[in-house]
Amino acid sequence: MKAIRPYTFLLLLLVSCVKDECRFPGAYEFVLPATLSPAEGVFHVGDTIRVSSIFVDEVFERKTNRFYTLKDFRFHPITIVHRIDALPGREDGLRHFDLLIDSTYDYNVQLFSDAIELLGQYRYEDNTYELRFELVARDTGLYYLQQGSVLLPMDRWQDFPGKKCKHTHSSARVALNGGADNNIDFLRHSPDPHYHDWVLQDPEGRFHKFGGYCFYVRE
Repeated sequence: MKAIRPYTFLLLLLVSCVKDECRFPGAYEFVLPATLSPAEGVFHVGDTIRVSSIFVDEVFERKTNRFYTLKDFRFHPITIVHRIDALPGREDGLRHFDLLIDSTYDYNVQLFSDAIELLGQYRYEDNTYELRFELVARDTGLYYLQQGSVLLPMDRWQDFPGKKCKHTHSSARVALNGGADNNIDFLRHSPDPHYHDWVLQDPEGRFHKFGGYCFYVRE
């Protein structure tokens, strides 16, 4: 049997490594840090809730356990506020808050038949992604905020340096408040089984992955 030449062995090794790295289910999953402050369980009418997501363009990816340089990547951040103290819960909770956001951000209210959402893009300057806004509480209730990222089909295949899995698309998740519990137990107070049962069957995949945070607004 012929001996394998050194460069042939190296090529086989590299191919094997690429295949191993790509043996993960689903998509690349980038982790975007965000903060909700003050991190309270109870707010009062007139209180201001601040949400910010600021990070450099060396972004951590969970499946490969690596950082990748993502320059001007289109993450499509999204904010939804659910009001969950009634049956059924509603995704139009933003109407119970006044929105304060700088006009220089590309982040705008979108109205749907059964939901109100904030959609847009991060500001990308000096190798840093930035998004900030504030919500001022107007009405009492139990609320569930999601600060997520939903890559549109046209942007799931964005290329980036070091991408070895060419046939794998990208996604993103938001790590809100550094992995805190974010009052997830408040979901049990909702009369809607979607929140007090279904979400809690998979807290990581159905709450924390989407930057979930629960809170009360009281007088």
